[in-house]
Amino acid sequence: MRVFALVTVCVALGAASTGAGSANRTRVARCPDTGDRTTKLTLIERLRRSPGLLIVGSSRARLAAPAFLQTLTGRTGFNAAVTGGTAADAWVMTRFTAESWPRRRRGYLLFVDAGIATNGVPPPLAADPRARRYLDGDGGHLSLGCRVSSRYRADGSIAHYYPKSRGERARIVAKSVAAAIASIRAHPPQPEKVDPTRYTYFERTIAFMNRQGDRPVIVLNPIHPQVLAELEKYGFPRRKAAHEYFDRLRQRIDFVVVDCEDIRVWGGSADEFSNATHIDPVNMRRMLRYVVSNSAGALG
Repeated sequence: MRVFALVTVCVALGAASTGAGSANRTRVARCPDTGDRTTKLTLIERLRRSPGLLIVGSSRARLAAPAFLQTLTGRTGFNAAVTGGTAADAWVMTRFTAESWPRRRRGYLLFVDAGIATNGVPPPLAADPRARRYLDGDGGHLSLGCRVSSRYRADGSIAHYYPKSRGERARIVAKSVAAAIASIRAHPPQPEKVDPTRYTYFERTIAFMNRQGDRPVIVLNPIHPQVLAELEKYGFPRRKAAHEYFDRLRQRIDFVVVDCEDIRVWGGSADEFSNATHIDPVNMRRMLRYVVSNSAGALG
């Protein structure tokens, strides 16, 4: 996948999954993802048993707690979502987990935005030798100072979540929503020409899951209702293109799509966002209940 991530919802929401170009082939000293990829790969190595459910995506998926999903599905899990997660991240995490426990079936949750996928391999991913063998030389060879972080539990979930006060959070959300709407109005969404290479890692990942006998569930990330309303004024061409792409892709590979962009569908609250693009744990739990109940049995 050249996402997950998982990715852009619109002009204003596309920062989550930036592609990596020629900069990928330079030597970088700092670790731009605060150690997320190094940490998640290390935690997968340390797991004592195969996870029955693997979660992949960007920072928007990091609050999907495996322990909570276990109460809904009966499956143990691991959250492999990372900062700025892309399709290449999903491919690597999927392959690394499968090779750690060969011939084990599992469920998959792939969180993506309406853009589905982006080109490029993030520098911190290409820098890790455990990931590099799955990337066919994409992303170059880097040297980054990434270290294992203590911010995650053994199952990949966030260990310490410190929410801001409701008043402060409301100010952050209002400011980020206003900026997103201003950006949409300044650059109205237009129909996009599809570049097949953009989906290489995305399709490769789902096809691999199918070969393992698994049917992944793709979740379209929620959008703050005010931002969604603005996008819909312009017809939200990216969402239309996403569903058309999924319809074509179903002719070749098997998966389930659960569209959670409109929070009204799953009972979400506009008050439970951390900013214009991220929901908080309360909304996440509500959304996960909806996802599991609408996964056509793919999650157990």
